[in-house]
Amino acid sequence: MIYRYLALTALALVFAGGSAFADMPKVYKKCKICHGIPGKANGKVGPDLVTSDWPIEQWVAQAKFGSKRDNRPPKRAKYKNKKMTKQKVTPEQVKMIYDWVHTTR
Repeated sequence: MIYRYLALTALALVFAGGSAFADMPKVYKKCKICHGIPGKANGKVGPDLVTSDWPIEQWVAQAKFGSKRDNRPPKRAKYKNKKMTKQKVTPEQVKMIYDWVHTTR
């Protein structure tokens, strides 16, 4: 009886955890490689985007131009790659990612 309860509880947790990311924007799959799953702090190359305090304009500029631009915020320590290359995403896609990341907080 207790094993059945534990199995059902584990199954419920698996489905609950998976549904939190069911609405992940398709374009975020590119970002996930470096930044990991938002809120999980598992990005090996780039920072967890949930901890970002940048406004949307900074996100768009970072995606459009990468790290090679004027007026960019200071580099964050502890990450392997200190430079982000420019990405092939539209400002609308960045806004979608920004909104999604901020709802996962």
